[in-house]
Amino acid sequence: MNILTKRSMDAQGKAKRLWIGLVEVRSEKGGNEILQDAKGAYVNIVTWASDADEYRRNAELITGMLGLFVADIENPEPVETRKKNGSVVFDEEIEDMISRAEGNPNAIIYGTFHRFERDNA
Repeated sequence: MNILTKRSMDAQGKAKRLWIGLVEVRSEKGGNEILQDAKGAYVNIVTWASDADEYRRNAELITGMLGLFVADIENPEPVETRKKNGSVVFDEEIEDMISRAEGNPNAIIYGTFHRFERDNA
């Protein structure tokens, strides 16, 4: 299935595409099941969006449901753009996330949470 053929439109008539980014999350209330005692985590999220702002809103929606908040997003971009870049090879987990999202225009799919113990600040 081609990512380009599964586009839908947002309310303003902009084409939605599958987007991916690396999302830094933190706990809203000091700790939760996902983070345990960690300060935060990074997670890949794949979702349909028309731009980076909609991607952020979708990431905030799913992480909020998990008791987390988005602290930062690294390199949010359409999946097709990242694939065209050629320097990135998606691992099996991300390929699976993309495959699952392709058939569901409402999908917000997250991968493994990679916890970190310290803040770099």
